[in-house]
Amino acid sequence: MIKSIKGMKDYIPNDVIIYQYIEKKFRTIINNYSFNEVRFPILERTSLYNKDFFRNNLFLKQMYNFYDKNKLNISLRPEGTMSCVRMYLENKLFNIYNFNKLWYIGPMFRYENPQKGRLRQFYQIGLEIFGDSNISSNLELILIINRLLDKLNIKNLFILEINSIGTLYDRLNYIKNLNYLLNKKDYFIKDKKIIKFDFDIFRKLDNNDEDYINFIKKFPGIINFLNSKSLINFKNLCNYLNKFNIDFVINKNLFRGLDYYNDVVFEWKYKFWSSQNTICAGGRYDYLIKNLYNLNIPSVGLALGLDRLVLILKENNKLISNINKNIDIYIVSYYNSKTMLLGFSIFERILNSDLYFLNIYHNYFKYTNLSKIIIRVLKLKCKLLIIIGKREFNNKVITIKDLYFNNQFIISNKKNIVSFISNLLKIN
Repeated sequence: MIKSIKGMKDYIPNDVIIYQYIEKKFRTIINNYSFNEVRFPILERTSLYNKDFFRNNLFLKQMYNFYDKNKLNISLRPEGTMSCVRMYLENKLFNIYNFNKLWYIGPMFRYENPQKGRLRQFYQIGLEIFGDSNISSNLELILIINRLLDKLNIKNLFILEINSIGTLYDRLNYIKNLNYLLNKKDYFIKDKKIIKFDFDIFRKLDNNDEDYINFIKKFPGIINFLNSKSLINFKNLCNYLNKFNIDFVINKNLFRGLDYYNDVVFEWKYKFWSSQNTICAGGRYDYLIKNLYNLNIPSVGLALGLDRLVLILKENNKLISNINKNIDIYIVSYYNSKTMLLGFSIFERILNSDLYFLNIYHNYFKYTNLSKIIIRVLKLKCKLLIIIGKREFNNKVITIKDLYFNNQFIISNKKNIVSFISNLLKIN
């Protein structure tokens, strides 16, 4: 048997239902905030990512790169922001006033060891706001995710961490003042072994290792080296979050893994995982478009990891007890070809009527024990069971079982079945 590739997952119906549940909640919320959905290719030119903003990151090493038949170097998209920026500029969306708030959903690809809730193909929801340099756009993104977690009834399971990493000048100034770290020549002691860091300074600071976290607690945070504007913006955001009763903590060692971020950065972390517990993260990237395309378009964005969020919902079974897809009407018509066609006829009549919103399952498969089907239908919590079997075929009738009130009806005229169902379900 040929099996799936390492790090690639099959999404069976029980999984997809939970993804759809999250997406449905999110779509309702994001429409309230007047964001526009966009879709861009899974494949991009590799040169889109070979910029200074990625020079110190494992990001480039984890990308799926290859040459196509025209010798063009292309990559599977490893994240959404760069593709969204490229699409935003290429299609000149900056000329359309209400297209500055965009969102997208889909798979991203990184060749890394599979982690908890993070596969080589993983799904993200992304939000980007272009053209606003005020802290209000940060606030809006945080309010959106806060509302989503609230609607999913899991807000109390997360903690929002925020920090400000200032400007590039602030970060350079900060590095100069970490003399005690630099004087150690990038070494520190752990378990009597010398471990060398070979990442850039901010990847060293953005480390989840508990011993390392305790080691760097003695170092001052970058917030002590911020310029006045960045500091005021950060304090204002903290005040706004307090006004909206959004709980948060300031994590002085919070740095996003990509080099294009500046000023405010933030992450939502799941309280009950000790590592790999970030489900949503983002921040400002005011100078990305300026440096890449010489256009002054300050921006802010975030990415929400759907795979980890689904795992968390699964861990809290009581939260997903009502997610299963409901089937309103179950039709059984497998006795012969004529009963099967009648079943389809009834199905289509219902969908062509004012009852089009009902979910209907049509069982026209080979003969199955009816009593077993009734047990299955009861587990599915169906409202009505329509039977067109041998008895119905011989007597030219249709049996309808009202499973909620445990009543049974015999219908002789299929033309009246839609109005009968409507009255039975008390649908006006």
